[in-house]
Amino acid sequence: MPLKSYEHCCSSCIALANLGKIEGVIPILHGPQACAFGNQIGSMFCRPSRLLTIGTTLKKSEVIFGGEGKLKEQIINVYNQYKPKIIVIINTCVPQLIGEDMKGVIMEVKEEIPELKVTFCETGFNQPKSTPLGNDVSWRAIVDVLEPQEMVKGSVGIVGRAGQDADSMGCLTSLLREAGITTYAFPAGHLDEMAKIVKAEFLCPIHLVPYLTCKRLNERFGSKTHYFEMPVGVEGTSNYMRSVAELTGNQNLKDIVDREEKKAFPRLEMIREQFRKKPVRALLITGPANETSMGKILAEFGAEVIIVPSMRNQFARQEQDILKKRYGSRVTFHEDDFNKVSNLVELYKPDVVFGDFQARVEIIRDLIPCFINENYLNEYGYDYALDFGENFFETLKEPVFDEWKDIMHQYGEA
Repeated sequence: MPLKSYEHCCSSCIALANLGKIEGVIPILHGPQACAFGNQIGSMFCRPSRLLTIGTTLKKSEVIFGGEGKLKEQIINVYNQYKPKIIVIINTCVPQLIGEDMKGVIMEVKEEIPELKVTFCETGFNQPKSTPLGNDVSWRAIVDVLEPQEMVKGSVGIVGRAGQDADSMGCLTSLLREAGITTYAFPAGHLDEMAKIVKAEFLCPIHLVPYLTCKRLNERFGSKTHYFEMPVGVEGTSNYMRSVAELTGNQNLKDIVDREEKKAFPRLEMIREQFRKKPVRALLITGPANETSMGKILAEFGAEVIIVPSMRNQFARQEQDILKKRYGSRVTFHEDDFNKVSNLVELYKPDVVFGDFQARVEIIRDLIPCFINENYLNEYGYDYALDFGENFFETLKEPVFDEWKDIMHQYGEA
């Protein structure tokens, strides 16, 4: 699929936002000054303000003759000044294009500072899947330098998508730990907590994105990955939890799921009744890999959803099969190429669009509500879905759009 105008966010930006959330990690953006500035500004909405934005700010001469010396100098300076547990080089398009030797630079630095842990992730040329791949390659880079720890028998590691997930896994980990299952969360707010993921016997990813991360954990530490489905919505969360219970032989977790469902079902039925009275067709455009998870929640409510998937890995294929089997014709996956979001709007005639910022620009003339994907992250567990459903029609602001449509119909051609 060629680069689209709405896929504006490069994977270097996402990697910077991810890594900058983790205490003990300092990322170095290896690229030209414009790249460093653009990614700093682009990542500010989803990272802590205290994040050090350190870069090599390559000049024209260094693009021609190489910037490996500058990178090595910057790594040593950062280590001497801040003593991070891990330094991650975010290798952007320009140094990848000229063939910078990251492994060689790291070997030279480690000869001078043997105790330093430094790794790198390749973030250039990852379009059109830039947002999710920026997550996955940055976490895989962290896994590459984690130290082995003794595996805990029967333990579960839940592996998430983005840096934002570090603050949103409690809705899942609290239930697992209540059941008595030793649980590790990745990512987490501090590197020491994240590093415990190597102790997990089973990895149970909660999103489509961390395929490469899970694969590297399997290779390095002998854990076993079991992708069940995304724990989003009521049914998805229950099925995920019951699958973990079966995997670990834990009856307590099954009982906890039964309890949570009894609380959730009355609210879910009220939401479904709203959607029966007011049918909704939602178009979910390629975003930070939440187009499938949000579409899954809406389909459970009874909406018709058209999903433009951003991922093609094994987890994504499994999830698509689950949704097709569970919701049938209510779910459509648009796999074909297209030029603009507005073209898909003309094709599917949606009532609401979940898209990137550019999508809103393209469809505002049609007075269709447009939700920005980045504002609907952390979609796990029972409560998120139920709160989202109960407030959906109020958030939609349909009376405002309907009034504008009436005005345009009456005066637009005057």
